[in-house]
Amino acid sequence: MQSHYTFQIRTFWIGLLLQIVGWLTFGIGIGVLILLIWLIWLIIRCVKGLKIVSKAEPYPSPESWLID
Repeated sequence: MQSHYTFQIRTFWIGLLLQIVGWLTFGIGIGVLILLIWLIWLIIRCVKGLKIVSKAEPYPSPESWLID
């Protein structure tokens, strides 16, 4: 379970960073794209994490930024 906690904590902080950057750049238009990418990234990470935890397996690379 430790790898899943690490994965969740990193998902939160990376997501918060992307949201801050997205909202700060929203006025110039690029923020919309950043927030859309963040939303897709978040959904994929959550689904993948739930899939792996339902199998009772450790997350293979909880410290990655991307979706492995």
